[in-house]
Formats: sequence, structure tokens, C-alpha cells
Amino acid sequence: MRRFVPPFAALSLLLTALASGPAHAADDLPVEIHFKPVPRVQIAIWLEDRDGNFAGDLYVTQATGKLGIGNRPGLWNFLSSWRAPYGPRTSVLPVWAHRRGKTYPRLVFHDPNNSDSLGFHESTSSPENYYCRPLTADENDVISVDTMTCPSPNVFKTDKGQFDGANTAVYPPRNDILELSDFDAPEVADFAAINDLDAITAATPLGDQPEYINALIPPEVVANGPLTAWIEVSLEHDENAAYNFDRENDHYVDPSLSGYGVEYLGQPSVLYKLEFDPRDEGFLGTSDYAGYSDWDGKTGTLHPPDATISASNGSGADRLRQYTLNGETFRFGVYSYGEGTVDPTAGSDESSGDSGGASDSADASSGDDGGDGGDGGWGHCDARTLPAVESLTLDGMSFDKVQVRYTIPAQNDPEFELYRFRVYSLTGDTSLTEANLGSAFEHPIDLADIKPPGQPGALEIDQLFGNYTYQIGVQYEDRCGNTSALATATITTPAQKFQQVDGFCFLATAAYGAPWTIQVQALRWFRDTVLKPSPLGRDLVRFYYAHSPPLADVVRHQPILRGMVRVVLQPVTDAIRLGP
Repeated sequence: MRRFVPPFAALSLLLTALASGPAHAADDLPVEIHFKPVPRVQIAIWLEDRDGNFAGDLYVTQATGKLGIGNRPGLWNFLSSWRAPYGPRTSVLPVWAHRRGKTYPRLVFHDPNNSDSLGFHESTSSPENYYCRPLTADENDVISVDTMTCPSPNVFKTDKGQFDGANTAVYPPRNDILELSDFDAPEVADFAAINDLDAITAATPLGDQPEYINALIPPEVVANGPLTAWIEVSLEHDENAAYNFDRENDHYVDPSLSGYGVEYLGQPSVLYKLEFDPRDEGFLGTSDYAGYSDWDGKTGTLHPPDATISASNGSGADRLRQYTLNGETFRFGVYSYGEGTVDPTAGSDESSGDSGGASDSADASSGDDGGDGGDGGWGHCDARTLPAVESLTLDGMSFDKVQVRYTIPAQNDPEFELYRFRVYSLTGDTSLTEANLGSAFEHPIDLADIKPPGQPGALEIDQLFGNYTYQIGVQYEDRCGNTSALATATITTPAQKFQQVDGFCFLATAAYGAPWTIQVQALRWFRDTVLKPSPLGRDLVRFYYAHSPPLADVVRHQPILRGMVRVVLQPVTDAIRLGP
């Protein structure tokens, strides 16, 4: 079976198919999937044939499909935070993951001595592209809701993990690591090749606005119809009376770092489904959910609807909002173009690619305002060549924000309608290209903030790290999924104020578990503001850096020694924190 084409490659492959002829089947049938999620959800959309067999992936949000939250080192019930790096979230999208029928090498810590800890991984840690240090409960209340800023990124590194022998997982590892460190296990270099979902991943929707994806269904999949479209939606920490979890008793609290991490367990993922025949033109929608998953994601069991699942206020089954489009009211909808509605010589929004399963692709594109009426996106689609964004420039606004200036070229086609503006970032010096775009992070962009073609525009992207080099890429799409060529630029963000990148407080880090703990930060501040300005202080710092690393390696692996060092250092760190 052929793969659905990834959004960012669809147009080029379509044009190739039109030129060569036979590669593009005249009886590939386009469909559109419509939904309106709440913010911060994880989503998977897929097809099954008339016998209930998995027939193809359509879409998965990038935290699951690209950043590996379902398969990473650590205990499954580790306390979390909005971008915590450890603990596989096996409950994120378990029905989809199990029904795909694929497995991947399971990851465990590369550091075997601290498999149940959020810290103490410095000996196997390398620079982090995306994840942030665990947050305290107080920080999470402010950072996750307000600034969405990573605290102290320049002193945070992560253990990327290694394969757990022959043990497997139903989720892939992350695929955003393109530059290997000496600290990493050798198999980290294989993560991107193992992850087969980059073609169908897209940014998590902003939420509370209509979204839709579009895809062509190959004839061999159509022949096994009628088909069923499924959508699975999860939301961390979505608790109610039936799923009321406790931080200390239901999650694993690292006793050495007990103040870090926040609870994440809540109601299980919910699923909607629609049976349709892509050969028949028309729309089908539903507002009734089909069931829910295991709360811990251990199996792919679908439990029937019951009163334990909430149905309002964006919780439970209301993670997909009910809305009206083209006179239809629904939470999950499918529009089929039907047979004979697409001219194969004119093309469509997406094209079939190579062999390997009727899977893997469609993109999430914004819908209209979600109110009554509106064209909703369905109708006739043709292939178009969209010129790349012009005048792309980058300005560093702060350590974690970059302003992107751009101009979408004026369009000659009177039927052009802008439906998606995509901004990608890739950390490091590796150039961003179409070939590695699947490893780049896609920033969620509100189409309402984008200037129309021919008008210069500017937007800010955030959630970046200070003093990091970023390759930034920009594309735009029309309502049919035609995608412009990639325009790119490079920038190094300003350094984060008060953050140091020149090495660890070795003994303190070994004793307290991580360089981002408040005690180590206090000692680092004392080093930089009190010791380094004086000749004697600089001599003491040099002596410490020359002789403490071997001792720190011993302390790191001995709980008794770690405790002894903390007994000595704690009064010092307390005095520093309380001082002027």
C-alpha cells in the first residue's frame, strides 16, 4: 500500500506525479476531517477498514509523534510538568498506539544508577533541544499558564536514554536530535530513523477554533471500505470525581527532589468515530463519543461511554467542542468528495507516494470562525505552485523570543485562500531543509495574526532557549493543502540574564541531583558574584574545578556521601539565599 504524503512534501510529489502520469492514481479519493479541540490536547486521527484493521495514519500531534513523550527514559508515573523530559506517557493515546500494530525499542536511562530519579544524570546528560527541567508546583502555576518559558535552560541537560534490551514500546522515540554528544548512548543516533511518524506530525492546535485535515485515500484502501475514521484526544491532569489522583500517592515522587514535578494523571483519552464511504460525496458528523481508553494506557481497550467521563467545560468528552459548520452541528466530522469530483489532470490537495502502508499523512489546517455558515473548506481543489515567503528576517527580542518578519507573495490565482502559516525551528548548526523538516519543532501560529499576501508581516515565536542557534523555516498553505517552498533563516538568541554556561558546581550538583536545583543555583551565584571578582576567589574556583570532578563522580553514586555533602552545604546555601 502507498503512504499518504506528508504535508510539506505533498505539492512537490503531486507535481512529479502529474508530470509522470502513472504515479498519481485517478481514483485516489480526497476527504476532509473536521474538529474543534480545546487547548493543550494530544490528538491522533487514523482510518480502519470494514473489518476493523488499521488502514492508515492521518495525523498526530508532535509531542507524541515527534518529541517522543510516549517512549522516553524514566518511570511511567513520574511527576510531570508542561515540558518535563522524563517519564513515558503511556496513557497519552493508547488506543491509536496499540491499533497501529507497530512496536519500537523501549527506552531506559543511559545512566543505570538513577532510573527512578528526575536528577543525578549529569554523567550521561547532553544538551537539550526542547525539554525543560522539572518545575515545582508554584512554578508550574505561573510558567505553564503565563509565560511558557523554560527556566534555566543553559544549565539543563538531559539523559536521552538507551534501548532496554529486547523490550518494546508502542510509541516511537523522539526524532528531533540531529547532533550527537559524547554523553549520549550510540543508539540515540538511530532515533530519527526508527521514528516513522514525522510525516504526519503537526503542531498541537491552539485550541477553541475549528481545525481540519485533508488527505487522499488510495484505491486499495477505498476497496476495503466502508472505512471508519477515528480521533483520539487526551488532556493531562483532566481530573473529575471518578478520576481524582493525588500527587504523592498516585505519582512517583523522587525523594531526593521531592519539590519538583506536578501531577499529570486524569481522565483517560476519549475517542470519536465515523463510518463513511469515500466513494460517496457528502458530510457525516457526530457529537457522541465512542468510548475511552485505559486510564494508564496499558492496553488498547476501548471502554464504552459511561458516567465516569465528563462532558462539559472542555473536560472529558468535551475536549472536542461542538460547533456548527455549513449548517452541520458536530464534534467530529468527515467530508468525502466522492468519485468523479476530482479531475486527475488538475490534481488535488495531496498525492499518494511510495509503498509501505496506507498510512502517514495529512496536516492540520485552521478552519473558519466556527460559527454558522462559512465554506468549511470542502469543495473542489486543484494543485497549485505557491512561491516561497519573501523578505524573511529574524530579530532576537529576548532570550526566549524571536520576531519573524515575512511577506507572503501576492497571489495571481483569484481562488487562493490562505489556510495555514507554518513556522519551524531546528536547534543547532545543521541547516533546515525539506529533508529534515520532520525533525524540526513546529510552533503553533494563529492565522488571525498573519498578514494577507502582498503585505509585510511580523510575528513572535517563543519557548526558545537563550544563547542557542536556531534554524527557522517558514511555509504557508492554501485551503487545499498546497504548500509553498521552504524559506529559511538563522539566528542565535541572546543569552539569558543571570544564567551561566561554563560548567557545573560539581560537588553540589552530585549532592543535590541536578544543576537546576535552588541550592546549586545559589552556589553558582556566589561563585560568579563573590568569588570570581577577586584574585583569591578566582584561584579558589580554579582549584575547585581542577580537583572536585573525581570526587563528585564518587559522591554521585553513594547516597550516604550525597547526604553528608548536603549536610555541609545546606547552611551555606541557606545563608546565600537569605543574604542581601
